[in-house]
Amino acid sequence: MSNSLRIGMVLDTAGRTFPPDIRVEKEAKALDQAGHQVSILTLCDDSDAPERSLLEGTKSVTVFRKKVNIRRGRLVQLFCAVSMRFPWWDSVLRDFIRTENPQVLHVHDLLMVPTVLKIAKEFGLPVVADLHENLPAAHRAYRSQYSTLLRWYQGLKWNYALMKLHEARALRQCARILIVVPEAKERLLQYGIPEERIEVVSNTEDRTTFAFDPASADECITDQYKGDWVASYIGGIGPHRGLDTVLGALPEILSRVPKFKLLIVGASDRVRQVIEAHAKRLQVSDAVDVVGWQPFSRVNSYVMASNVCLVPHRNFEHTQTTVPHKLFQYMICAKPVLVSSCRPLARIVEDSGAGRIFEADNAHSLAKEMIWMYENPTACESMGRAGQEAALGKFSWHHDAARLCAMYAYFDSEARQFSPN
Repeated sequence: MSNSLRIGMVLDTAGRTFPPDIRVEKEAKALDQAGHQVSILTLCDDSDAPERSLLEGTKSVTVFRKKVNIRRGRLVQLFCAVSMRFPWWDSVLRDFIRTENPQVLHVHDLLMVPTVLKIAKEFGLPVVADLHENLPAAHRAYRSQYSTLLRWYQGLKWNYALMKLHEARALRQCARILIVVPEAKERLLQYGIPEERIEVVSNTEDRTTFAFDPASADECITDQYKGDWVASYIGGIGPHRGLDTVLGALPEILSRVPKFKLLIVGASDRVRQVIEAHAKRLQVSDAVDVVGWQPFSRVNSYVMASNVCLVPHRNFEHTQTTVPHKLFQYMICAKPVLVSSCRPLARIVEDSGAGRIFEADNAHSLAKEMIWMYENPTACESMGRAGQEAALGKFSWHHDAARLCAMYAYFDSEARQFSPN
């Protein structure tokens, strides 16, 4: 077994420039600190982005951004989605392997796994699949908001059963598989994948990955909400996120909580219009504040302006097998959280005492818990402290980083395979 490995990471950013990607950066930095040489390959259509650079905060992690026109016609997109193969990556991967000479390929997200496996076999390289989410279930959740015709097309393009077939076939060929929560292990075991090949590396944080001093919060933001009792939702917005449940709970909440404000941060202009129209129909517009995308330096000021932070995921297969970084960031900020009953969220909140749990998709249940939190400020302060202690203790990134590095410690560079744990 080798103390220092050459690890080639592969990341499909859909043309966006990397960084950022919280999970990829955290893993690369952890492996760098453990003494491994990490190279990250991405495709990029930004002509101004450097083709090669050192990842900030690391000694030797190199990011390669290959300039490739990723725009393809609808027919090509459909073929690639259905086959889960992206042939324009092939030559880029071969060049990357020849120049960087990795001993193992670490591929992020399911979508790229079949393509990477094909090229890895040519060079006799093992592959580690890093599943950021349950992708077949995620696409089924995403299209739930579409019109009938678009839902039919997306169901054809990202067919659930076919994606699971590709997933099972590809993952059985991987040397190791990383998942974000233990609950995601069940479907992999159903594929017949040995449990010893599955590792949990969660989306946790700690002071090294999420450094925010509450005293540095932007007073312009915190003062803006000083007279309100604020529940905030911060992050990506989609049909699985549960904002419709939160909006549906507002009439009941407003009847019991004076000066209640729902603060939503991270909405695009189109999403903002949808949310505001929904709030208008419910006659709760005055209680909803929708803010667009904010730089990381400002986001946490909105957290500090909040009395409660929300993770209101709906009950989808996807949300039953994932957990967002944001939950642990809220906890580090010592904010009490209100989460839905999706299994990973409920497990973490029950275990840590960081907040309250409502029944997923149930607006009345959400309202009941929100009102309880408003009426019990002392208990909420205790929950915030308990959450912070857990996020910096048993749920700290330190433990997940250690599992990641321990996995690679069992890699036999001579045999090009992982030894039994």
